[in-house]
Amino acid sequence: MSIFFQPAVFYPAGSSPYGITAADFNGDGYLDLAITDIGNEEVAVLLGNGDGTFQAASFFGVGINPTSVTAADFNNNGKMDLAVADSNGGDIAILIGNGNGTFLPATAVAAGSNPISIVSADFNGDHKIDLAVTDVGLGNVNVLFGNGDGTFQPAVPYPVGNSPYGLAAADLTGDGRADLVAAVGGDNNVAVLINNGDGTFQAATHYSVGTGPMEIAVADFNGDGKRDLAVSNFDSMNVAILLGNGDGTFQAASFILIGSYLEGIIAADFDKNGTFDLAVADNGSNNVAILSGNGDGTFGPKQFYAVGSYAAGLVTGNFNNDGRTDLAVTNTYSNNVAILLNNTNSPLRGVSFLDR
Repeated sequence: MSIFFQPAVFYPAGSSPYGITAADFNGDGYLDLAITDIGNEEVAVLLGNGDGTFQAASFFGVGINPTSVTAADFNNNGKMDLAVADSNGGDIAILIGNGNGTFLPATAVAAGSNPISIVSADFNGDHKIDLAVTDVGLGNVNVLFGNGDGTFQPAVPYPVGNSPYGLAAADLTGDGRADLVAAVGGDNNVAVLINNGDGTFQAATHYSVGTGPMEIAVADFNGDGKRDLAVSNFDSMNVAILLGNGDGTFQAASFILIGSYLEGIIAADFDKNGTFDLAVADNGSNNVAILSGNGDGTFGPKQFYAVGSYAAGLVTGNFNNDGRTDLAVTNTYSNNVAILLNNTNSPLRGVSFLDR
């Protein structure tokens, strides 16, 4: 089945926007965006109007070369906060939310040498949000337990290999605990770290993917109730699909050729048919590739939607409250974020080109 989006609408997002997340930062029930602004060492926050449009960005200072951002309630006050990986500063910037779309000045938490990709989850089951971040300089995934008041305990490193980049947190074993998967770019594999149930992790198990793996999406692509992986490969320009066995292990990868220089990847049911689809940032062609899932771990023909220059980060959300999953894409070289509203099953459809 084809998936349709309206042509992209662009919003300025600072200088060299890269990482992105979506959450309701001002409590109005509408999704907002937070985007790392690498060039200005800030995070840009764009408040959503609930109709698919966004207000002009507000900017909040973080650290040096911010590359990734995650949103969660770190101090348990019912308001969304932000954590930003400052890749050249060796720390994570914590921004406590005021509940109105503004944030307190950032505090720095040490996180290794070069933190790149950051995720948030409750890894140890204490109902406090924790953080995990890839450290590209030291080859680790660092886990920081949250204290529940917006502060964090010292990072615990887990070796994963040469130059880990993208990171995902998901329950891969069905035990209710979040495990971790890192894209290890220097070794052309993904490292799977299984949670022991207390927030500590087993030694990494590695699975071969393509060349230069960048980012990871986790979803059940073949409908067997087990989590699978989709990995974007920057250099081999394909997506690796690894079907999960349900116990934290994975089958050998199959590959889908996409285009040129892939970065962000995300899974969602864009056509609301009960199967997971994929969106992939193809920065070499300044497009987003959309792949409709067949429900058996395979995908239909690629559809491409034009975005800005150097498409990098992706996030999904229902930005206009019509029940469909939309896309936001950071464009690092054109200094903006592209909003693509989902028109699947609508008489008004966007324009794409199909690669059969």
